[in-house]
Amino acid sequence: MKSLVLTLMMILSLGTLSAQTTEGQLTYKMEFSSDNPQMAAAIPMMQGSTMQLYFMKDKSAADVTMGSFMKMKSVMDTKADKGIVLVEVMGQKIANNIESISKKKVDKDKIGKPVATSETKKILGFNCKKYVIKDPEGKGDDSVLWVTTDIKTTLAGQEQFSNGIEGVPLEFSTMQQGMNVRFEATNFDKTVSPAIFNLTIPEGYKVMTEEEMAQMGG
Repeated sequence: MKSLVLTLMMILSLGTLSAQTTEGQLTYKMEFSSDNPQMAAAIPMMQGSTMQLYFMKDKSAADVTMGSFMKMKSVMDTKADKGIVLVEVMGQKIANNIESISKKKVDKDKIGKPVATSETKKILGFNCKKYVIKDPEGKGDDSVLWVTTDIKTTLAGQEQFSNGIEGVPLEFSTMQQGMNVRFEATNFDKTVSPAIFNLTIPEGYKVMTEEEMAQMGG
């Protein structure tokens, strides 16, 4: 179970309408698959999982509900250069303060290099282009992303979008330790509440470093 928690944290802690969109919220459904028996056994617990992505100028928030198993919220404010991550898992509430988004390092060697293709399609009315990110370990676990630049925002600090591609992925898949997760945007709402981007850690959360959070997985 601990290895599954770490895997999910790695997955989650991985910028056409009539005018370009600068604020709103996107709803993504999440689908899981795995050839690993241990990981596959956990998939029923994660049915109905969703991600909400909120954005406005200089701010973003991703709110993930992983079935009844895990909740995670990350809020980033690039103007203030700060962020927070909140996680509820296995009866625990933990939080991480990100003191500087701009200084947060991304290991590009582990992400892989994105390669643009000539394929395009529309998702929720937004023009999207297909990208493929080759598995840097050469295991064939390539990631596929459909990205729109019709949405103008910053997703800096949002780990699941740290792929070096300009724009917002509306459909993408990722593989981590034998678990494949596919995200697909199913709804767009042009309204968003500023309260979503509150950087105050709620009461009841234990503040931990990023390293301490990672160690929870064993």
